[in-house]
Amino acid sequence: MDNEFKISNNPTGQELIDDIALITNIIATLSEYVAKTKNILAQADDTYKRIWDMKYLMYSEQYPKINQVKLKAMVNTDDDVVRAKAVLLDAKEKSILADSKYKSWDNRFIAVRKIASIKTTEMQTIER
Repeated sequence: MDNEFKISNNPTGQELIDDIALITNIIATLSEYVAKTKNILAQADDTYKRIWDMKYLMYSEQYPKINQVKLKAMVNTDDDVVRAKAVLLDAKEKSILADSKYKSWDNRFIAVRKIASIKTTEMQTIER
């Protein structure tokens, strides 16, 4: 998606209209994707915290005299906690990537609108 679009050096009015329509559609699609990735991230975060808390309680009941550092180390190295953490990190990565793609297209939209504004001003100046 990113590599296919280039703003031309001297776009015509129709090219600007086409570019704005294309970018608007891409931004709409990306905004839906950003919302989905943020929702997945929130779910992964909740799941990780829930599993971590469950394992903490489980290990603290099994080993009531263990110190906090060892208890947390046991919890953090538990297979379920490690898997949940991996899912959380993957969700964070996808959310960050989605946000950056959205911002990239939003910046393109701003650039095309500025070019269109300059072109409009040029045309008004020529007509006078």
